[in-house]
Amino acid sequence: MPPIYVKPENALKRSEELLALGTPQSQQQAFENLVEVFMSKKFKHTPVSILEPIVFKFLDLCVEMNRKAHARQALLQFKNAVQTTSVASIEKVLNHFIAQAEARLASATEQAKAEVAALPENPVVDDELPLQPTSLLLDTFVDNAGDRERIERRLIAPAQKFCWDAYDISLDIAKSNDRLEVIYQSVAHRAFNFCKVHQRKSDFRRLCEQRLRKDLTNAAKYGHQQHAINLSDPETLGRFLDTRFLQLETAVELELWQEAFRSVEDVHGLVAAGKKVAKPAMMANYYEKLTQIFKAEGGKQTAVFHAAAWARYFQYAERAGISNDKAPGSVLLSALAVPLGEVETKQRLIALLNLPKMPTRESLVKDAAGKHLKRVPADVRQIYHILEVDFQPTTACKTLAPLISSLAPEYQPYLPALREVVLSRLVQELAQVYDTVTLSHILNLVKPFENTPWATDMPSLEKFLMSACRRGDISASVDHVAQTITFVTSTAQPNRLSDLAIVLYNTIQYLNPTPVTSRADAFAAALAQAEEERKQVAHRRQIVQKRRELMEEANLRKQREESTALAERLKAKALEDERRAKEAAKQAEVDRLRKQMEDARRAEAEQLAKQLADKGALKVDIKSIEDLDSSKLVALQVEQLAKEKREHAERLRIVGKRVDHLERAMRKEERPLLAEDYEKQKVQDKIEHERLNRESKELAIQQQKASVELKNRLGRMLPDFIVARDNVESQREEEFKLAREKARAKVEEEKKKLKERLIERKKAEKAKREEERREAEERERQAAEEAEARAAEEAARAEEEAKAAAAIEAAKAEAAERAAKARAERDAQRAKDEELLKMRLAREEEAERRRAERSSGAGAYRRPGAPAPAAAETPAAAPALAPTTVKAGGWRERAAAKAAADANGTASPTATPSSPARQPSAPAPADGQAQGDAPAPERGAKWTRGMGGRGRGGATPPTSGRAPSSRW
Repeated sequence: MPPIYVKPENALKRSEELLALGTPQSQQQAFENLVEVFMSKKFKHTPVSILEPIVFKFLDLCVEMNRKAHARQALLQFKNAVQTTSVASIEKVLNHFIAQAEARLASATEQAKAEVAALPENPVVDDELPLQPTSLLLDTFVDNAGDRERIERRLIAPAQKFCWDAYDISLDIAKSNDRLEVIYQSVAHRAFNFCKVHQRKSDFRRLCEQRLRKDLTNAAKYGHQQHAINLSDPETLGRFLDTRFLQLETAVELELWQEAFRSVEDVHGLVAAGKKVAKPAMMANYYEKLTQIFKAEGGKQTAVFHAAAWARYFQYAERAGISNDKAPGSVLLSALAVPLGEVETKQRLIALLNLPKMPTRESLVKDAAGKHLKRVPADVRQIYHILEVDFQPTTACKTLAPLISSLAPEYQPYLPALREVVLSRLVQELAQVYDTVTLSHILNLVKPFENTPWATDMPSLEKFLMSACRRGDISASVDHVAQTITFVTSTAQPNRLSDLAIVLYNTIQYLNPTPVTSRADAFAAALAQAEEERKQVAHRRQIVQKRRELMEEANLRKQREESTALAERLKAKALEDERRAKEAAKQAEVDRLRKQMEDARRAEAEQLAKQLADKGALKVDIKSIEDLDSSKLVALQVEQLAKEKREHAERLRIVGKRVDHLERAMRKEERPLLAEDYEKQKVQDKIEHERLNRESKELAIQQQKASVELKNRLGRMLPDFIVARDNVESQREEEFKLAREKARAKVEEEKKKLKERLIERKKAEKAKREEERREAEERERQAAEEAEARAAEEAARAEEEAKAAAAIEAAKAEAAERAAKARAERDAQRAKDEELLKMRLAREEEAERRRAERSSGAGAYRRPGAPAPAAAETPAAAPALAPTTVKAGGWRERAAAKAAADANGTASPTATPSSPARQPSAPAPADGQAQGDAPAPERGAKWTRGMGGRGRGGATPPTSGRAPSSRW
């Protein structure tokens, strides 16, 4: 039996009545009534004005009863029902759902605060009570803080969880739909605020990763579908950017720097995807958040990007007009705080900052000084001059000490990085002057930094030196025993080479001193040696030039060969890579389609299983089923329903049997008592009847007495009543006359006005009828003209068609005449051939008969086995082959005649019913009838040969004298 359909408004009214009772059972029953409304097939056809209050009430119950699965299903069905007609209703329902969840959370928070405030500060302990192990253990581990946590976990945690689920469900309902994009962004903003207020860091990560980024990816992937998110729309892109900036701010406030960096990547992707340039204020906010992220990251690798982000921020802040006075100082100090040395190139961060190349410390400092040096405070300007313009190792620390103490609080975060830069610059300057320096000397140089944020002791100095050596800022080794630092310099430096040359020359002169000669001899020897060296150098130059030319030719030949081989290898590699890429793409597409089909099948099966489980039609753990399949689930559902039906029928049978036995036993026991009960009932009925008679008589007497007394009292008032009635009637008669006169006058006036209106209306109707008549006549005239034109056109067309038909008929008649002529020629030729055949067969039969007579000595042909006929009865021998007249007919007649001849087994002619040889007036020929008596064959006749005889040149006559069937 199908379920009874209940109107949604009646179900809502019934649910409100049940909720008014205020019991958990009535609340559950009201919830089930509304669930049946959503499960009805007519839900989609219900008007929106009726559905809205039902959905509101159902969502209220879901919030109170913590039914998030039912809420999700209800919102999904409501969206499918009204998304094409009323998008505003969906927004209203989602806002109501979230408001109810937030109200529940606020109520739970207030209740928890009240219970926590009601807790005693010091628990009262009764010392007179006996000590129990449980009480001792409870007093040991439980205090007020534990009570507070338990209260919050009991009241606030479920409300927070449901509120988060409400945000997630609302985002799931409104995703990937441009008509619900505004409410989608609004719910996302409220979810960010929820995570920020309640410090829900894990929920915030889940919201960003599994919801917002996934929805944005799907929107870009399925952008070709109807009502998909269009990111090329400036307003839509602006709303998405606002949401991502709020996401970035929330991540920064929650100190989730990794999530903040991902949010920055999201913003960069949206800005790059948009066709319209973002607003300067928005980009300034973007770079400001980047400065916070890079500042929180710290380290040498991100300091340069932090300074670049400050520079980009100030550039857009000036365009938007939102920069402050401290911003130029932050730009310059962030550039000065970049550590010395090379930095690894990171293309990902360069792309996020929209920079053309990798920023360096030198370029950032130069750009900041050129643009903002005049606008920064004086102490910041002095720090720049000391570090970059004129750095003096001996006096730099004394000059910088008072400056760093007077820096504004906004610049204090850069002091640790600036300390590293100052110490690195100091050690590098010392390395250019000294080979070895004591650590105490360096401590004396940085001693002015005592009592400042840059205070440095021996452990911190050693730690800095080790870090600087590891980073590659300096090359040195520390001797911890001697408390010295030795700077290691490269031997490739020019000053070191010159020193080495001097030392080697001195050593050679000491080992092989030059003999003392005269000045002239030495000069002549020097000239001769110089000339010899010149010749050797010229010869060597020629050899070197020749070798260089040969080497260049060899190199060119080698380069050509290598380039050719490289081109061939690259071509082969490109072809191989292309082939592999095609195969990989093909395999990836196949895997994607297979996975998509499997996911779709799995998702469909899970959804079906979930729907069946929610409806209560499937009582199996879905997670325990390995291979979900729709057909298996349906079969499982059918099997389970059949099982439940059998169990229900068995229970009904047992209960019915028990009731039958109980009723039979009761009737068996009460049967002896019926007569006794009947007698008792008669006595009681008689007593009751007499009592009622007495009471009715007494009541009638009392009523009579009261009526007489009332009549006497009213009789004394009758004269006064008559006088008063006459006065009232006379007064009302005068008022009635006046009112009647006024009404008559008013009626006459209204009649006059009505008459005038009727006359005017009749005139207007008459004019309208005249106008309509003229228009109708005009339309009829036009229609008649059009009909005449159409008739003329049709007549012309009919004449043309008649001519064409006549031509076609003439062609057909000519073709039929030619066909008849050809058919007559064929029939004449066939008749001629038949005559020739007949004559030849007659001659053959005659010759055969004569041969038979001569061989047997008999004068006539006898049938084998038949007695010899009398001489008077011996007819002329009939030929074995006779012509059969067949009149032209259909193929059915010819096939039937052939089948009849085969069935009779005779040589009877297969003539049609129209043949003269088969007319009822012509009897069938006898066995001895001569062939000459047979009628002449008509045109189109066929010759048939009998199937009975095997004699040479002849046929056996019919063996039966039975006349042919009347059918043929």
